Amino acid sequence: MPTVANNRIFYACQAVAISPCPDNNTFVEAHGVQSVGVNTSFNLEQAFELGQISIYENIEGLPEVEVTLEKVLDGYPLLYRLATMPVTDPSPREDELIGRTKNRCCVALAIYPDSLGAVSGAPQTQVYMSGMYVNSVSYTFPTDGSCTESVTLVGNHKSWVDTKFGSGQASKFKFGDDKPLNNKTGFFAGGVQRRENVVMMSSVLPSSIYGIGGGGTVILGTGNNWRDGKPIVHVQNISMSADMSREDILELGQKAPYYRAAKVPIEVTSEFEVIALSGDFVGAYENGNPAFVGTEGEGNNSNQETISIRLQDGTKFDLGKKNRLSAVTYGGGDAGGGNATMKYSFTTYNDLTITPPHATAMIGEGERGTA
Repeated sequence: MPTVANNRIFYACQAVAISPCPDNNTFVEAHGVQSVGVNTSFNLEQAFELGQISIYENIEGLPEVEVTLEKVLDGYPLLYRLATMPVTDPSPREDELIGRTKNRCCVALAIYPDSLGAVSGAPQTQVYMSGMYVNSVSYTFPTDGSCTESVTLVGNHKSWVDTKFGSGQASKFKFGDDKPLNNKTGFFAGGVQRRENVVMMSSVLPSSIYGIGGGGTVILGTGNNWRDGKPIVHVQNISMSADMSREDILELGQKAPYYRAAKVPIEVTSEFEVIALSGDFVGAYENGNPAFVGTEGEGNNSNQETISIRLQDGTKFDLGKKNRLSAVTYGGGDAGGGNATMKYSFTTYNDLTITPPHATAMIGEGERGTA
């Protein structure tokens, strides 16, 4: 344990690194992290007996360790991808959601002296968690802030040590002049991704949203591109999430689970909030939408939708072709002066493929390098 304690811990004296598990000393520092939290709980089971009111034994079960992380999208590797990197070369399907659920990681949270302006070298102390699985992941693309990623990891092991991030790794952690990896300039400026960095011309939005065409692109009133035209849909917020709902698989002779399986099918949800200009124009019919008569969607009120979101730094979020509208909410526009909005919620299963930053080229954009 450290010989000198800090007066406090704040953002400048903390750093997070993630490595594939089993730990092979390949920790990668996480950039753009906004917050980190570690919660530890000890599951207790009580045993009583006939003949006395006092407890017979308070049996300690498995400890539960939960790590929550949030970062801005900034061109650096996503937390989700860092936490699910395969130890060996990935198979062709290991970039998909199901393939990545099986991979574990090690997480190290380093704490440095609060007298430093930036972390560097070996930390004062660190908390080390191994055998961690991604339990949930979510992404938010708002109009009033930065695009963010939130990840929750779960495991059963945590230890406090006053050593560095694995053998020979501490020298990598030098954040004094750190900045976003994506430094592209132009109309869509690089850096931390914000509302202007969501490339609508290269994204595919659900056509159930009023103002979205059949190909999933925004309908423009005049002009021939997004910059000069007048779209008739104004998206305020996009969010997507997946919850793995891990469950322990136990065996005799061992207290710890030999695997924490993701509960399949994994539900993937997305939500689109738009300013209401006329209405949501989504009908609900007992016998299905009359417009679908004679089609494969006959008897239904909605079709399967393709959803993919692209950012200027090259990150792509692909939710596949089988997203189904689950709810539409109209609200706001009250006497306090707020705007009326509509929220379209969609659900699919097992489909969430995330292409890392700088790996793809988009309409109107030049080729990028790989990250």
